[in-house]
Parts: sequence; C-alpha cells; structure tokens
Amino acid sequence: MNNFKRHNLKRNSIATAIITMGTVALTLSSYAHAQQDEKNDEDVELIQVTGIRSQLTQAVATKRDSVQFVDAISADDMGKLPDTNVAESLQRVSGVQLERGIGEGSTISIRGLSQNVILVNGRQVTTAGGRGDKGPDTLESSSYSMLSLIPSSLVSSLEVSKLPGAKEIEGALGGIVNIKTRRPLDNDGQKIVASVTGSYNDLSSDNGTEASIYYSNSFLENTLGIQVAASKASLVFQEEGLNTFSGYSYDTSVTADPNDETLVFNDIRYWEINDKRERTGLNAMIQWQPTDTLDLYIDSFYSKVDSDRDRFWTGFWTCCGYDNTEISDNGVLTSASVNRPVQTNTEFAPAFTEFTSTAIGFKWYSDDWEVNGELAYTDSTSNSQQDFMRFQTAEAAEVDFNLLAGDDAPDIIFGGADLTSPEGLNLAIIYDNTAHDETTDTAVRLDFTRYFDSDFFTSVEFGARANSLETDHDYVARAMTPNFAITALPQIYTMYSNSNFFSGDGPAVNEQYLVVDKSKWQGCTTLSEFYDAAQTAECATTHDLSPSYDIAEDLLAFYTQANFSSEWGGYDITGNFGVRYVQRDLTSKGHSEDVATGAATPFTTDVSHSELLPSAVLKMDLTDDVVLRFGAARTLTFPNTSDLSSGIFVRGDYTASGGNPELDPFVINQLDFSAEWYFGESSILSTGVFYKDVESFIVNTIQPRDLPNYSQQVFVEQPINGESGTIQGLEVLYQQAFTSLPGFFENTGIMATYSYIDSETPFEDGRGNSLPIPGLSENNINMVLYYEIESFGVRLAYNWRDEYLSHLGAGDNGVFYKSYQDLAATANYKINDNVSLNFQAVNLLDTRQKQYAAYEEAIQRNVEFGTTYKLSVSVNY
Repeated sequence: MNNFKRHNLKRNSIATAIITMGTVALTLSSYAHAQQDEKNDEDVELIQVTGIRSQLTQAVATKRDSVQFVDAISADDMGKLPDTNVAESLQRVSGVQLERGIGEGSTISIRGLSQNVILVNGRQVTTAGGRGDKGPDTLESSSYSMLSLIPSSLVSSLEVSKLPGAKEIEGALGGIVNIKTRRPLDNDGQKIVASVTGSYNDLSSDNGTEASIYYSNSFLENTLGIQVAASKASLVFQEEGLNTFSGYSYDTSVTADPNDETLVFNDIRYWEINDKRERTGLNAMIQWQPTDTLDLYIDSFYSKVDSDRDRFWTGFWTCCGYDNTEISDNGVLTSASVNRPVQTNTEFAPAFTEFTSTAIGFKWYSDDWEVNGELAYTDSTSNSQQDFMRFQTAEAAEVDFNLLAGDDAPDIIFGGADLTSPEGLNLAIIYDNTAHDETTDTAVRLDFTRYFDSDFFTSVEFGARANSLETDHDYVARAMTPNFAITALPQIYTMYSNSNFFSGDGPAVNEQYLVVDKSKWQGCTTLSEFYDAAQTAECATTHDLSPSYDIAEDLLAFYTQANFSSEWGGYDITGNFGVRYVQRDLTSKGHSEDVATGAATPFTTDVSHSELLPSAVLKMDLTDDVVLRFGAARTLTFPNTSDLSSGIFVRGDYTASGGNPELDPFVINQLDFSAEWYFGESSILSTGVFYKDVESFIVNTIQPRDLPNYSQQVFVEQPINGESGTIQGLEVLYQQAFTSLPGFFENTGIMATYSYIDSETPFEDGRGNSLPIPGLSENNINMVLYYEIESFGVRLAYNWRDEYLSHLGAGDNGVFYKSYQDLAATANYKINDNVSLNFQAVNLLDTRQKQYAAYEEAIQRNVEFGTTYKLSVSVNY
C-alpha cells in the first residue's frame, strides 16, 4: 500500500475519532451549562480569577469581543507566556502547526500556509533575509526564525487573525500574528517584575540560565509613562541521531536489469549538533497623554541571538558495486555491502541574527473622529560562517548497512577502517563560507475613523500605508579538496567522544572518532603554507557574485472599511466590509556568472504589480452565549525574497540555477464560517470551517533562456507560477473551567483544539503522485489540562501533529516528516503576593523526529533532543 492510499484510510479513522471527541465535549459542556444555570439562581461569591484561568479567560474575552476571526493567547502573569517561547504558545491555537528547529519550536504554519505576517505591537517585522527567511542556518531548518528571536518574557499577549480585514496589513495567506508587549500607562504608578531561571538538558548534560526584568512607572498624574524590559538567556541545544544532506536518489546499477530504478540512501550520517545560544531582548517605550484627546508614544524593540554551533558526524557515500542487497517491495535498497572510503566530518558554524524596530506614533480622537499615525523603521541583520572539514580514509573499506536493523536507526559497520587514528586519514575537503544578509524596512501609515450616530453604520475607516523594503544578500564560498595526509600536517585534530550517543541506538563507531580541534582552526588560512597557487587564490576569495543579490520593494496601500451594527430578524449583527488596494514596485539586481571563466554579467529587473483586495465579515449574536461568524476575503503575499533574485549561476554544461523576479504574488480567495458557544467566563465550544482557493502556487521548473555572452540557450532551473489549488479545513476549540464539579475537580480545567486541513495542489513527485502543501499536517491536536488553587497550579500541555511533506528531495521524491507528539508540564507555587516559584519540563516524551523519502522504510532522519527542565524565581512589585 503506497503512502497516499494510507492517507485516505487514515482520514476515515480520524473522522470517527473527531466525531467521538465532539460528542464527549458537547456532553461535558451541556453538564457544565446545566450546573451553571442552577448556580445563576443562587448568590455566588465573586472571586478574582488569576493565573492559568486568568490567561484562558482573557483569551476567550478577546475572541468573543472581536468582529474578525481572532484567537488569542494571554500571559497568565506579567511577562509569563504559558510556553517556553512565542512559537510554542502559538501552536495552542487551532489551525496553527509548529515546525521545530533544534530542540524548540521556531516557525509556524497557519491553516497549512507559512506565508504569514508577524507584527510587534502592530508594526511588521521581518528577519535579515526578507520574506520566507529561516535565518543563517546551514541545515536549512528554522532555528533562527523571527519567532525564535522574540523572548517570551517580554510578551503580554499574542493575537492570531485568520481572515484579514481591509484595514489590516496585506501579506498573510494563513494569518496575521500580532505580538503585543505591555504599555506603560496600562499600570498606575511603579511596577517591577523580575525573574531568574536555571535550566538543565539531560541530553547535553548542560546547564542554562535566563533572566528578565520589567520596570514601568507613571508620572504627571498618570499622563506620562515609561517602561523598560530586558531579558538575557544562555542556553544549549543538542541534537543526536541520523540525518543526511543528499538524501535518496534512483540508481540503476543495483540490479542486473538496467531498467530497474532502485531508491538508494546516498549519504547516511550519524551526527551530533551542539548549539550554544546567547539571546538578548530589550523593549523600551515612552507614552505621553498631554491632553484628554491625544496619545503620543515611542516604542523600540531589539533582539539578538548569538549562536556557536558545532556539528560532528561520520558518513560515507553509497555508490557502486553493491553486494548482499535487499530491496523492499517499493524498490528501496534496505541492506547492502559496498567498498567505499569512510569519513569523519567537522563543522563549526558561528552565526548571529538581530533586529531593531522603532516606531513613533500618535492617536488623536474627538467625539466623531479618531486619527492614528506611525512612522516605523526596522533593521534586521544576520551573519554566518561555515567551516567544514572532512577526514577521509585513503583506502576504501567494506561498509555494511541495514536500514531495517532497528527502530528507524540503520546499522552501519565500517569494516576495518579506524577513525580514531590519524594513520590512513586524509584531510579531503575544506569549506570556508560566509553569508551576510540585511533587510531594512521603513514604513509610514495614517489611519482615519469617522464615527456615526446611526441605526446601521457605526464608523468608516480609511487610510494609507507606504513602506520601502530593501534586502541585501552577500555570499562567499571557498571550497578546496587538498587531500593532505593528516600525519603530514600540524596536529589539528582531537578526539570526539560520546559514550551514550543517540541513547545507545547508533552504530558503535559514532561513539569515538577524530575531528578537527576548534582551538586550532582559523578558517581556510590555517594550512595556507601547504596550498598550491590555485588553493591560495580560492582561500583569498572575497566575493561570490552569482548567489548575491540586492532586492528593493516599494509598496503603497490604500483602504476603506465600513463598520456596522444593527438588528436583523431579531438578532444583533455587527461586521464590516471594505477594500484594500496594493501597489508594488520591485527592482531586483543580480549577476549571471560563468563557472568556467568567472565572468559576471549584471542583471537588473524592474517589475510592478497591483491588486484589489475586498473583504467582508458578519458577526451574529443568536443569544448572549451563541455567536455565528461569516467572512470572505481576497488576500495576497509576495514571493519569498530569495526567489526574486536576478542572479543566475551558469555551469559548464549550459545548465544554470537562479531566481525569478517576475513571479506573480500568491493570491487566495477565502471563505470562513464559525459557530461559537460561550457557556462560561472562560469556557467555549466553537467549530469553524474554511475554504481557500489559491490562484497560483510557485513551483520550480527548468526552462531555456537567452543569456548575454552565450552562443546557445541555457537551461535555467528557477521558480515559476504554477497551477492553482485549494485548501479546506475544520477547526474545533473546546475550553472549560470545571468550577461546577465537586471537590478536587472544581479547580481543574481543559483547553483542547483540533484541526483537519486538506489541500489539492499542482505538486507531484517523480512518479506522478499528487503531493500536499509542504508543512501541512492534515490532523493536529492540542490539549491543556490544569489544576489551580490560590497559591498553586499545575499544567500539562500535549501536542500531536500528523505526518507532513517537508520538500521534494533528490529524484523528485516527496520527503515526509512522520507524526510527532510532545508533552510539557508546568507547576507554579505562589510563596506570597510578591514572590513565586515556577517549574517547567519541556519535551517530556523525548519524541524522536523522523523523516522518510517516499516510503516509510526509506528513513533518512531520526533525531532526539532530550528533555529540558527549568526552575525560576519571580518577584513582582
């Protein structure tokens, strides 16, 4: 049974499970509602809700009061989100799916789409590489995304808008995430909150520290406020297990029949990553209300992550002369013997990424008018270095491998190769690469609201926003194959040791082998006295034009939106309708570089595009407790910045790769409906359905092009606009505080979400099988259980997401992540009104993250991160 048939069978079983879950939820809710009705007839003592229940109550109130389709997460105390970081908190929202970097959540998809807008206090921010950037990561993971840059201790609340109105910033196909910090005039007088945290990871056996402080004060009869918030964290993240760079490809030499294409694991690696990160965050704001009708503010946010990452692994290249072969029914080579050189590999990859975002704004209002204006400037920068060195045996060894030997942990035997001795090892490869990215964004907006005293229209909003976005990408690649005998060099090696590598499930050879000594390596110049003229010239390279680019975008948007409130058929209705106009002018600068001659020809491409984006939403209050919402919108986002490069790298065989600045934007026409039952202060049962018609996806293709200085057409691999597709789904949210239950249970509660998302796309693998949107799990479940009394609370948070497509690998194989589950626990104890203790345990299940190519026996990733424990002390005055 192939992978795609399994998907269909699984849908039926999941549907049955969801019907069951919904029935249980309705039963529990009905019971609670009945109990609450009984209590409404009695005199009930008013109790101030704090802690976990307070966070959930605020989230329900935000959703209930909003006209738009909005979900919210609030800090249960000042500077204390319910999860370890912003991304992991967002996964608690139905329809939001989390992608993990090394040991922590880092990026999200909303309703299966990663093209989302991130705001800080309402202004857009982006990382150094522009749209779609995952940061300076040689592994192409998401460890340095925007959400990983924002310390959770500085956050007051998160809001996710899934259907944007006309007045909201364009660019979100999935949704808009607004990360809110506190404002100084939210509190009267002085407020100080500080916390210190110690952490321990059981995989790396390393300790970490975190500290944060928040200070605010108000003056001049609470008309002038200042606040400063800062955080500092020093943490170690570790990953151990199986991974790959090249993945799988088809090989016709495995069998005697040249027509047989066998799927072969090319590059089997068992590695350890040790990533030490220093994270700094600062937020400062001044707020002044000189009159009753004017509010002025200056808001600045700064964040920086410094990473010092080391990666060590053993490996070999699977190729040629296969013996003792075993091939699965799906044509996967699961076991064989080959004669190949074997390797130990070292990578040192220090990197930093930072951004500063500052805004100056005002709000003026009268009985009939409100005017808001803001000027914002954001500067994001990243820089990364990759030093990669390979030790390789001078002679081939007999390598035996078996993909099915363990629980997705292939067994590998390197024959007589000794990777613990320099004898017989050569320094085979040296990479010394650097990358620098910077994005600046200058934005100005002016918004007007005219209020009416009418039976239908309550206000009309209109305004404009202009922003200028510029991204520079510079890259230097230095690659040498010296093939020096290690014994003929200065001692640049040391011994890597890990007696319990991958919890003992990895091959024994991975517990000890020679790697490059970090203290003795200074980049490619370390061994410059041994280089020939060509190697000396390569090491001196200062710029690489073909992958470098400069992209400038000027965007101008105008909008108008009418808001209404009335009664229809005996029901209260509120809503809005409007339209947004967006104009973009793009200038993309790059080069076409000939690998044979090194000659570079500059390219500049100018593109303009405009779009009208209508939207409408209607909220109907059937009763005080039951709400229906209907919405429709046309949304867009422009392509990832790196896809818009004019740069083209031409190889010697008249093939090339590059970007495509003439890509049209993604455009989606969207419909939404939800039914929501608010049966208590912090209780809700809601169900929503949505449909997205995607007018065009972006796909990679190879097309012939006429390029300067070439006598024939060059076949260029680049992204183009492909065929259309659809996304549709179901979202369920159930949240309840069981205050009506007896005894112990009256202090408990639950929050559970489920989403089912399906897609139809033009994406196909090499065998013509349809593929879903990358990053989209059909099924996603989150559940939070808590117990809380006045001075003590405990919270368990569970997440499970279905398997999902990662990307298309070699041989056009779909590369899938297997399903993943996670459990975290939090306990807090309030010593007194000012001091509290908090304990967290993250990744309690220590689930391994697994990935396969096309078929489940073609495993290509299986890694673990360990469990992290945190203990903190918080002081609040």
